[in-house]
Amino acid sequence: MAQGLRARGHAVTLATAEAYRARVLAAGIGFAPLRPGLPDEEPDPVVLARLMDPRRGPARVWRLLVDAPIGDSHADLAAAAAAADPALILASPVVAAAPMVAEARGIPWAPAVLQPLTLFSAADPGIPSALPWLAHAEWLRHLLGRPLRAAARHFVRRWSPGVAALRQELRLAAATDPVLNVAVPPPFGLALFSGVLAAAQPDWPPATLPTGFPFWDEARELPPELAGFLAAGAPPLVFTLGSAAVHAAGGFFPASLEAARLLGRRAILLLGPPRNRAGLPDPLPPWAFATGYLPHATVFPAAAAIIHQGGIGTTAQAMRAGRPMLVVPFSHDQPDNAARLV
Repeated sequence: MAQGLRARGHAVTLATAEAYRARVLAAGIGFAPLRPGLPDEEPDPVVLARLMDPRRGPARVWRLLVDAPIGDSHADLAAAAAAADPALILASPVVAAAPMVAEARGIPWAPAVLQPLTLFSAADPGIPSALPWLAHAEWLRHLLGRPLRAAARHFVRRWSPGVAALRQELRLAAATDPVLNVAVPPPFGLALFSGVLAAAQPDWPPATLPTGFPFWDEARELPPELAGFLAAGAPPLVFTLGSAAVHAAGGFFPASLEAARLLGRRAILLLGPPRNRAGLPDPLPPWAFATGYLPHATVFPAAAAIIHQGGIGTTAQAMRAGRPMLVVPFSHDQPDNAARLV
């Protein structure tokens, strides 16, 4: 999005975690630090498993990454805005400081929403991770559209006491929409996903339409050993848990390897952290290849099928690759994305 705006003559500052500074600057985009940051060391797997819990994980993530650091986030974003003097702030709804900074400066703010679930439409209700069985009861899901929307707003309000307190401290009107953290609807919004996943709904924020996925592909070549593996036989099954569920993988990868063996198929395992090698044979059988990380855009097109967790970034790349897929959702938006893919 920053590159698209720059191509239209706009100056852009990207405010995000300090760990991304080098990549943002290398792309020729202005950078400003925004807390919370990324951990300096590998995250605690017990904590991450709690964050990926289907019932309580969303509340824990919201409180940890949105509500608890709201003071720091607001201070950082206010400083970035003072330096850049922007005409518009475009941000994910999880950056709850964005509308507050925009309101205080008297400029527009617009939400950039990554997945349909976040819009909590009553007309096209999503599937909360605590209620995955709704994917098999389409009639009931639509019957419960309004209660699900009301419940989502109720819970987000309960999870956000720090956000509400800061709005009051800044003498801003109380938020009428706790998800977007706004007193009045934004002038427009961006639904940054394919219209194949969800069409525009009447209860989305005003002037919000699916834009398609915003892909950012950095040029990368396949490692020689992987290129050799791909060239040596039939297209493999590719197993991945994206960037979040991979930290709570449990026995997913040993089970994946066994599934590939039973099917007589070659396999690529994108393992993430080194601890996910536990339970795998060493060395791997010759029909399997494992690595910590690969850009999905480089390996998905070569897959016979893609087995993934249904996170929105992985979903985007899997749809783009056009390969068959099997979705194994864990939590958060993943059950809803999975049902939409079906």
